[in-house]
Amino acid sequence: MPAQENTQAIKGVYAAFKRGDRAAMLAACADDVKLLLETGVGELPWSGVYEGQAGISAQQDLLAEHVEVSSLEELDFLSSENQVAAVIHVEMTLKKNGSKVSIPRYVQFWTFNEAGQIASISEAYDPTELLAAWRR
Repeated sequence: MPAQENTQAIKGVYAAFKRGDRAAMLAACADDVKLLLETGVGELPWSGVYEGQAGISAQQDLLAEHVEVSSLEELDFLSSENQVAAVIHVEMTLKKNGSKVSIPRYVQFWTFNEAGQIASISEAYDPTELLAAWRR
């Protein structure tokens, strides 16, 4: 897909997330999509490797169990034929202790397959504030 279409697809996924429309989020993903959330593995319950749409749904359940996302702002998109890097600002509250966390530059990497579906998702961010809040 052209870079602009990929960007629009990811904007659509973020819009679906904001309105709680998991079905729309999953519809953009390949059946064998892979989600790699390696930051905080072993400590943050929603981190890890998730495979397939069922895996993504399970990860979203874990995230919702532990975190309330109060704000997700899309800052920038860098796109190519089969990839998008989205820079977002996320604000959340940890349900276990009420700690508020802001991640000002959370980068998600989205890769598309030949059918134009999301094939993989990974992330990069500074986890210092989140991990400190989680450990309280």
